[in-house]
Amino acid sequence: MSHRLRLFILEYNFSMSAYWICTGFLIAKLTQYYDLPLGLSNLLTGLSSTFLVLQPVGGLFYARLKHKRRFLVGMNILWRVSICLVFFTVLLPVSSGAALFCLLLFVMQGIQQLSSPAYENWHVELAEAEHCAAYYTTRETLFMLIYTVANAAIQITISVSERMGDLRAGFFLAGIAEAVLLLVSLAILPFLSAPAGNRSQGGSLTTLLQVLKNRAHTQVILANASWCIANVFIGGLFGLYAVRVLNIDFITLTIWATAGNILRGAFAPVFSRIAARIGWKTCLSNIFVLFALLALLLFFSGPQNGFWIAPVYLVLSTLPMSGISVGTLQLRIATSNAEMRSVYFSAYSLISGAASLVGTSVCSALIEVLDKNPAGLPLQSLFLLGMLLLAFPFLLFRRLPQDAH
Repeated sequence: MSHRLRLFILEYNFSMSAYWICTGFLIAKLTQYYDLPLGLSNLLTGLSSTFLVLQPVGGLFYARLKHKRRFLVGMNILWRVSICLVFFTVLLPVSSGAALFCLLLFVMQGIQQLSSPAYENWHVELAEAEHCAAYYTTRETLFMLIYTVANAAIQITISVSERMGDLRAGFFLAGIAEAVLLLVSLAILPFLSAPAGNRSQGGSLTTLLQVLKNRAHTQVILANASWCIANVFIGGLFGLYAVRVLNIDFITLTIWATAGNILRGAFAPVFSRIAARIGWKTCLSNIFVLFALLALLLFFSGPQNGFWIAPVYLVLSTLPMSGISVGTLQLRIATSNAEMRSVYFSAYSLISGAASLVGTSVCSALIEVLDKNPAGLPLQSLFLLGMLLLAFPFLLFRRLPQDAH
């Protein structure tokens, strides 16, 4: 692997580690700190999925630009600064801090998603130019190493601060740690080779709609969209459920999430080897069977058994995520052409984001209904709905007309 590719991998892993740390459990914990309603909290924890709908706007804008590098660097600096400010809102009074926290989280996610198609295309261009087949698996494996260590350190810091009665200090230190990760990524950013300078053909809404006529790629999009909707009611809901409903100790979540992340990193090459034999569409379909069993397990969870069900879920649900991440990307690349790849990525994000937005909105509304009617169905009944919805991605991925190995 060339020096250029190594720089891209390092920059990606430090920046995206900081980004994904600022999702899930930490956002759920911040909503608990600010005592936000459960429905709003679920919307905030789901922004990384629902704001995918913004990616086509960024992709279309990027396609028209002459100074592509300027756009990529500027947007990446903006969302990375915003992440740190999200944590530093705890320094303000709770009422004003809560409002600014929500605003900054929306801003950060919005900027990140607008720049995401161009950023991902930047990486894909270089990997294809250097014909490096191991690029994505290597990137995923190293990402899990950096993310796991950093995420564990930050979550342990917050847990210890909470036990000492100063949760605010924990969030402030988390912001400092995020700043360190992002400063490393920003130090590498100027040394990355510039993206292709030619103007893409994808600078119009008509072109965006045109790529949807690619039947093979559109079927990958729809299969992934069905997974996005189902996962809202399983993985998307679990972080909020564990922190706000089960009240599981944060250090417990940290330990088992770290164990799951270690396994995820270790199994990234394993899934690639499995897919080399049976194909990614079959590999992904089999992964959804595991998620269906885990959703059923969560349906039977409660305060009396959550202390052991949560660790089992965290380990077994995190393990196959590297397979889903690499597998869907490989299928997207296999069914799209290089000249219009950023537009294909935008179309993919538009449908996936719309699906997540619909799923998150429905899930949040149902959470509010169930929360106001404690005598009715329990909140964990939504996990059963998620299990039933998994039938769609299972069938759609298995029936894809084109595979990748």
